[in-house]
Amino acid sequence: MRRFLITCVAILVVLFSAMGVESLIMGDHNSILRQTLTSPVKQFIDGSRINSNQVVVAVDAQIDPYMQRTYFKATIDAIDKTVRNADKFLVLKFLDRETISAMLADGEIDFLISESDFYASLAFEDKIKAIAMLWRAQAKSPSYSAASTIVVNAENEKIYTLTDIATGSYRVAATSSDSFAGFTIAKEPFAEKNLSWQAAFKNIVFTSNRNPLEVLNAVKTGNADVGIVPACFIEQVMIRNQAHLSDYRVINPQPVTEMACQHSTNAYPSLMVSYRNGVDSNYILDMTNTLLGLKLPFGTTWSMPENTRELYDLMYHLRIGPYNNVTYSAIYRTFSENRTIFITAIFLIVAGFFYNLIISVEVASRTKALKRALAEKDRISKQQEQTNEYISRLERTGIVGQMSSMIAHELKQPLATVSNYSRGLLRRIERGSADKDTIVKVLKEIEYHTERANDIVDHVRSYAKPHEVKREEHDLRDIVAKTVATFEKSGRTTVPVIVEGERHALVEADDWEIELALLNLLKNSADAFTEIHPAMRDEDEDVIRIRIEDHEDTWWIRVIDNAKLVDESFTEQFFQKLETTKSHGLGLGLSIVSSLAERHAGRVWAEPNPGRGVIVTIELPKYQPIEEKI
Repeated sequence: MRRFLITCVAILVVLFSAMGVESLIMGDHNSILRQTLTSPVKQFIDGSRINSNQVVVAVDAQIDPYMQRTYFKATIDAIDKTVRNADKFLVLKFLDRETISAMLADGEIDFLISESDFYASLAFEDKIKAIAMLWRAQAKSPSYSAASTIVVNAENEKIYTLTDIATGSYRVAATSSDSFAGFTIAKEPFAEKNLSWQAAFKNIVFTSNRNPLEVLNAVKTGNADVGIVPACFIEQVMIRNQAHLSDYRVINPQPVTEMACQHSTNAYPSLMVSYRNGVDSNYILDMTNTLLGLKLPFGTTWSMPENTRELYDLMYHLRIGPYNNVTYSAIYRTFSENRTIFITAIFLIVAGFFYNLIISVEVASRTKALKRALAEKDRISKQQEQTNEYISRLERTGIVGQMSSMIAHELKQPLATVSNYSRGLLRRIERGSADKDTIVKVLKEIEYHTERANDIVDHVRSYAKPHEVKREEHDLRDIVAKTVATFEKSGRTTVPVIVEGERHALVEADDWEIELALLNLLKNSADAFTEIHPAMRDEDEDVIRIRIEDHEDTWWIRVIDNAKLVDESFTEQFFQKLETTKSHGLGLGLSIVSSLAERHAGRVWAEPNPGRGVIVTIELPKYQPIEEKI
């Protein structure tokens, strides 16, 4: 017995000595030997519960620290009080999601406080059920308590839309890559608009301590171009005078019907309290009663859980949570994984086919070409003579010829409108659904467009007679307003027209001709939007602007659209006679605009709009009273 005791003491001395030596060598207390010897104790503390009086509450470690600081103290204190009243004691564990999933499977957790996305993943696997949702005072219901706010500096003149951010040219700041409201939800509007959120956030930097206030300060000081913070955070720090909403501009602002604070995305559930399947129903009832009567800071409360369908839709669109490994058909997956090989093979097959086809056609065509050479030469010569004669005739007729072409060009719209109104009225009369007010309204529209067609004919006929240009004092703003009203009545497009610039711009001109020129430019801008594929358009950003600018002795009337992307080579051909950029155009509209500008001692030119679209500018001399001319 004595020998056994001596042996045990010697072993303990050796072990403790080894631990001390290793700690000195390692320079800390986390040596391998110490961990090996102490791990059983740690496992005993953190391991499975053997005491039935414990209530284990796990906390999702990915919950933002500011959320924990704001809402957890009152919540945990209330839970602890309830547990103690039941002669039990609370065990609180802050764990990563992988550990929580494993412990739930082993039945080692009773309740879980987590972000809603983690709850949805676990509920999808039927591991937990919800008993409470966090309900912000600003939210219409608990289902709309979490969203993201995307902001830029209020003085930033480059970033106005999600499309601008999606270029990937800007620095982005956020709290953490695993923050639900501080980053994950911010991907949603990009996916919704078919924009790449991966490209938008390729230059993203996360804060060191997951503090959204650092994100706001980075945007304010210029260390970041774009910031992502949880919705309602700006309003909360404004109460403490730590930030001001006026310093920032919210990108993609959403209506406040669901959440009464600034946000850029749809709203979703926030924090969730849930229980593991198999937990005592008395525990669940006590926990539910505790949470539902609890008051939290900023008017926040815990509420009964609601439908989380929209949350699953978000996770599906972003391919996260239970949809992280969504698979497609084998054919699609195989093609996606070997896209380069398939495209190369298809290209080679098509190229080989066309090469053989070209060789065969070339052999046959060369034989026929020898017989047709002289006949083709004569045909081309005659065609050139006819073309030269036609061009010469157009040049001789000058403005009269252009105005004649303008009749067909300009009468098409009013005549088509009259025809549509007439057919519509006839159908109503045949059905017996035309009342007096409808008939009067339609007849007035027909009268208006008929008078307009008559004015066009009379005005164009006058060009064949010797006369001077009818020039009177007019305000360009009035002419532009009349033109926009006429254009909107035509129903040619749903793109809004905005008038900007000088409000009092006097010119000496024929108002009808200026209106005609502007109408042609507005039609061209409207047609440009129709040439864009619907998938590439964002109707919320489409707009046509008419801007009046003051330039010393002249006024500039600029018609600006943001339709398709163009370059200078495209705009240089605008005012060439009988040249058109439209698939079905005649090349008359812009030529008429140029002639009308020259008749008023002005000029017109086109240039690409920075970003997207075209800017067409008409320059006209300012009105000078007679006394100033003398």
